[in-house]
Amino acid sequence: MKLAIIGPAFSGKTTVFNALTGATEELSDFSGGGNQHLRDVPVPDARLERLREDYQAKKIVPARVEFLDLPGYGGSDKFFGEARTNEALVRVVRAFKSDSVPHPKERVDWKADLLDLDTDFVLQDLIMVERRIERLEKSSKKPTKTQKEELAELEIFRRVRPSLEEGTPLRKVAGPAERETLRQYGFLTLKPSLSLVNIGDDDDPDALGIPPVPERLEADAEDVVLPIRARLEAEVAQLDEADRGEFLADFGLAEPIRDVLIRLSYQLLGLQSYLTAGPKEVRAWTVRQGSSAVEAAKVIHSDIARGFIRAEVVSWADYLATGGWKQAKEAKKFRLEGKDYVMQDGDVVEFRHGG
Repeated sequence: MKLAIIGPAFSGKTTVFNALTGATEELSDFSGGGNQHLRDVPVPDARLERLREDYQAKKIVPARVEFLDLPGYGGSDKFFGEARTNEALVRVVRAFKSDSVPHPKERVDWKADLLDLDTDFVLQDLIMVERRIERLEKSSKKPTKTQKEELAELEIFRRVRPSLEEGTPLRKVAGPAERETLRQYGFLTLKPSLSLVNIGDDDDPDALGIPPVPERLEADAEDVVLPIRARLEAEVAQLDEADRGEFLADFGLAEPIRDVLIRLSYQLLGLQSYLTAGPKEVRAWTVRQGSSAVEAAKVIHSDIARGFIRAEVVSWADYLATGGWKQAKEAKKFRLEGKDYVMQDGDVVEFRHGG
C-alpha cells in the first residue's frame, strides 16, 4: 500500500512529501541524490471521531498509507525500476514561478512537464514489452507445461505494442483480463496516478487550468490532475491543532488540502475502510474495494473468517441519519449479511462467528 512521489528536479516533490506526511526534519528537494524518504501516515477520517464520542472509546486506530519520496528522476534504469515496485504514483510538476529556483528547462509549463513524464513512461514500457516479446518468442517454441500460458501472454504483448509505439499508455488499451497479466510486470503506464500541480500561495488554479480537488475519485479514475500549494501545506502540517484551525480559517478552508489528498491517495490504491467500534477502541480496517464480508473478517483475524456466521452491518449514511447503532436497529436500518456481501466504504460492522 505504497505510493511513490516522483517529479522533475525543482518541482517541489519533497515539499509535497513533507506536506502529505508532516515530516518534521528538514528534507530538501532532490536533484539527483541517492536517498529515499518513506513515511507511514494515518488516513484522516472524521467518522472515527464520531464513533469515539458515541462509544466513549479509549483510542482511535485509523487506516494508514505509505508515501515514498523517490530521488533521482532523470531517466535512469534504477529510478524506473524503483517506481515500478509501487502500487500507484503521485506525480509532481510545478506551476509556480521563482527566480531563485529556476526550472531545469527554463520554462514553467505544468502540462508540458506532465507530457514529458508520460512520454518517458510510455517509452520505458515499450522497451519492457519488446524485451518480453523477444523472450517469449524464443521460450514458447519449446514444448513445456507453460507453453500455452506463454503463447497467450505473447499475444497480449503483441497486441499492446502498437499502442505504445503510438504513445498511448497501457491503461487506455488493456482490458481487465489483460491487466491481470500485465500488472505483474509493474508497467508504469498501467499504474493509477495522481498528478499534483504545485502552485504558489497566490496562484489561482482555475486561471492555470487545473481542476479543483474533489472529495472522492470517480470509480474508474486512474490519472487525476489536482492543485496543491505544497509550501503552504507543509507549513500547516507542522502546526498544532489549535493554530492549524485558525490558519485554515484565514484561507477559508475547513481542512488542509493534504487531508483530502491523503484520502484520495488511499482510494487511488483501490482501498476502502470498514469500521468497528467499542469502548476499548474504534478502528478503520483496510480492505480492497469489492471485498466480501468474509474477506473483511479475515483482515481482523483468520479465526473470525473461518467461523464466520454473519456480519451485522449499518451503513455510515444510516448510522448518521438514525443517530447510532442502537437507533439504526430500531429504525430497521440494521442488516444481517452473509459471506458474499460486498463491503461498502464506511460500513459499521460487527462479525458473528463460531469458535
